[in-house]
Amino acid sequence: MSEILKINRRAALKLLGAGGAILAAPHIIRPRPAWADNGVLNITTYDKFLPQEFIDKFQKDTGIEVRIRLTDDQGKQYNLLTAEGANPSTDIVTVAGHRYSQFISSKLLQPLDTGKIANWKNLNTAYQDAPWARVDGNLWGLPILAGYEGLARNIDYVKEAPSWEIMFDPQYKGQTSYIVSDFMTIVMQYLGHDGDFVSYAGKADVAQKATNEARDFLIKNKDMVRKYYDAGSEVQQMFINEDIYLAHSWSGPAAKLIIDGHPIQLSVPKEGTFGFCYTLNVVNNAPNAENAYKLLDAILASPEVGAAMTRQSGYSSTMNGVGDLLNEREKLASTLPQEEVERIIFFSSINRDMKNEMIDRATAEVKAA
Repeated sequence: MSEILKINRRAALKLLGAGGAILAAPHIIRPRPAWADNGVLNITTYDKFLPQEFIDKFQKDTGIEVRIRLTDDQGKQYNLLTAEGANPSTDIVTVAGHRYSQFISSKLLQPLDTGKIANWKNLNTAYQDAPWARVDGNLWGLPILAGYEGLARNIDYVKEAPSWEIMFDPQYKGQTSYIVSDFMTIVMQYLGHDGDFVSYAGKADVAQKATNEARDFLIKNKDMVRKYYDAGSEVQQMFINEDIYLAHSWSGPAAKLIIDGHPIQLSVPKEGTFGFCYTLNVVNNAPNAENAYKLLDAILASPEVGAAMTRQSGYSSTMNGVGDLLNEREKLASTLPQEEVERIIFFSSINRDMKNEMIDRATAEVKAA
């Protein structure tokens, strides 16, 4: 096993030991132009990633007005920041692990100054200086939620699912769903390739061949899919309506269904999967950067914030003490058997540009086929 994979799997073990994390629904304040304003903080994040109770208390304690812009796609967020250049309309963005290095290499983020975060010690040590988080000698964001890609199934209809192969079993035709770009890398793993592209650095021809094989496989099996989805709420609703019995899902949406009592189980098949973190990142040239640091510090001030995040999103909290605040069902939704945890590879920052370019192009080709 390569040293990179050893590091990644050690990170995965720590990743899932911190306890689950979900965020309560934020109060949405329509974004206005983000000119420098000492009493304002503009945040771009996902729905339910910042608890409303936390936002209310932060505004009351600091006098800072929090304006939230919701996003559901890393590409859209990246494109907007890129277009805005040196005059960003947001101070904090929420970046997923598989796009982390892309935002950094494009100079959209500023290095994180942990000296401005008095409560940094309350972040689980597995995340304080994780190998994936340090790029070019710097940390670039506050890890808030961790998770993995899993195989979700309705156990009333699908009793066992040891392999990703079940997503292509004819008996479940029209009863599966996935996010094309994310499932593409899983299919590469399933076909025996490197879905994280780490081993393809400097080998564009090999990477393209592997990507094309996964693309063609998904096109060949396109009739298996009920619907390609984008947002976690979509796959949740399809499971609730029993439109689907199987799905490739990020752990958060599936875990939320489990927490709410639905007959869903989440597992990591024998071919493996990928783990990741969501980070809150201060934008380069952010007009209200000092206010951004105040919010990051406030998030780490109490494990209750992390527990609220877990209950709403299903993702694991990165904060110390959250596990002690969760009930048994919440803990069940955010844990895995040890042998399945061992199958998780944490997203690497190596060779991200090649991966993003090839996967994005192949995704478009699958959808257009």
